[in-house]
Amino acid sequence: ISARVEEGVFDVGGCRLPVATGSDPRLVPRTLFFDIPRHLLTLREIMRDLSLGERHLLLIGSQGTGKNKLVDHLLEKLQWEREYIQLHRDTTVSALTVQASIADGNVVWEDSPLVRAV
Repeated sequence: ISARVEEGVFDVGGCRLPVATGSDPRLVPRTLFFDIPRHLLTLREIMRDLSLGERHLLLIGSQGTGKNKLVDHLLEKLQWEREYIQLHRDTTVSALTVQASIADGNVVWEDSPLVRAV
C-alpha cells in the first residue's frame, strides 16, 4: 500500500480524495509522518468513509497512539483546515460552544470552532 498526491488527488491504496484549494495555510497542519503499513491502512479506512459521504468521524484509542498524527497527516495532504479543541473530564457545554477572546482591549464571546464547523 502506498500514498501519493498526483494531479490534485490524494491516493492511499486506491482510495482517492481531491486536494482542496483556497485553504488558509495557517490552519492546515504540517506533520512529520512515516508511511508505515498500519498507518496507511488506517488512513485508507478513514478516506473510504469520507469518500462515501461520512463527514463526522470519531477515533477512539489510548493516549499517545497517533490518532491526531493520522488525522493531521490526512488534513495536510488534502489541504483541509483544522482547529483543535482539547477535551477533558471538566469540559463544559459552554466551553464547547463559545470562547472568549480579546478585541480592542475588550473581552468578546465568539462561537467556538465546534459551532462554526456545524
